[in-house]
Amino acid sequence: MQILWVASFNQRKIRTLDWLRKLRETFDHMAPEVEIAFARISPEAYLAEFGNEASAKRKVQEILLLNWRAGSCLAQGFGEIGTLPESVKNRIVHMGAAQTLLRAMLNYRNSGLNINTLVAVHSEYAIPDVLRALAAFKPKDLGEVLRSQLNESDVIIRATAAELLGDLPSEANTRALQGALPRAMKDELNDAALAILDSLGKQKTPAANEIIKSALDSRDHLLRRKAVTVLKANGAGDFSSRIGTVQTRNTVADYKRALARIGMSVQAVVDTTKGPFTVELLPGEAPLNVDNFVQLANRGYFNGFTFHRVVPNFVVQDGDPRGEGNGGPGYQIRCEINEVPYDRAAVGMALSGKDTGGSQWFVTHSPQPHLDGGYTVFGHVVAGMEVVDRIVRGDVIRSIVIIQSTNRSHKKS
Repeated sequence: MQILWVASFNQRKIRTLDWLRKLRETFDHMAPEVEIAFARISPEAYLAEFGNEASAKRKVQEILLLNWRAGSCLAQGFGEIGTLPESVKNRIVHMGAAQTLLRAMLNYRNSGLNINTLVAVHSEYAIPDVLRALAAFKPKDLGEVLRSQLNESDVIIRATAAELLGDLPSEANTRALQGALPRAMKDELNDAALAILDSLGKQKTPAANEIIKSALDSRDHLLRRKAVTVLKANGAGDFSSRIGTVQTRNTVADYKRALARIGMSVQAVVDTTKGPFTVELLPGEAPLNVDNFVQLANRGYFNGFTFHRVVPNFVVQDGDPRGEGNGGPGYQIRCEINEVPYDRAAVGMALSGKDTGGSQWFVTHSPQPHLDGGYTVFGHVVAGMEVVDRIVRGDVIRSIVIIQSTNRSHKKS
């Protein structure tokens, strides 16, 4: 009986892996869920897909150079192996192969491969996922690897490296974070600076706290607020008076333009690769968020952007120029929390914390009451919600046209 059960189990496993292989081909390695499932069900079979060490390293580097999204998904598959219980990992014959391939991906610039393409491939966008995957294995030289990544030009790579260093307190890491902070505080995006302050806080040393205090003089309100929060949590003093007021980027003309829309009908017709849908914007409830969206749309900012996040029965999300969930317009806008509930078809501003909105926005598939009062609602889909329901990750916004109307006339903004 036991033999029959094992045989049946193995047959089901073989069929499952064959099905996952077909899915991988269908999605061209760009579905992280498939990669993760394959790696979890059979780590050895997953690693064997890439061949021997030399060809495997070349293959993953080539994938990363040709398509960073596919490279990111592969990294998540390898990282899943690192999260398996030790009892399972000890039985994997080629356990080191996953780390070897992740290190090859980190070294993609020295691959010697010549990729000719007419568009920018942005292979660096996959590196944050590669770093997280490598960290899952807890290699002895992880700190050294992460410190080297603090010198990268891409702000999200530096932010990821800094975040992961927060779990590795040491004098060397404190010095590295200190050295990286001045540059990060000058970045257009504040992701790296915020991550560095957070990780310095986890070092919990007087030296780290002194470094954090340097951010109290930042022109960025979010950095000042982060520094105050971390210092207070570490018992290094209450510097709340240093938070000050937000230095708004809006002019009087911006406020007048935003307020002038109150009482008007303002619609955004979003044309996607799955078809169009129409959003009724809410200038009365969120005038500045609406104005920000209108200004971006009118200059064609969203054209060609990918729906980078689609969670069934939850949301579809777009507005990231990087296409991986970390990008923005280079500035932040204030939250305008209102009493509009997150029902089905609500349009909200995506955040990474209070007052961190910019250009990423989402539409809800279904009621999401847990979002009420936490994220600004600035519109509702009033036509084409069936199109939103069909959108999958990778679909693209072709254009957004803003139409403003009064009781007397209709005109394009």
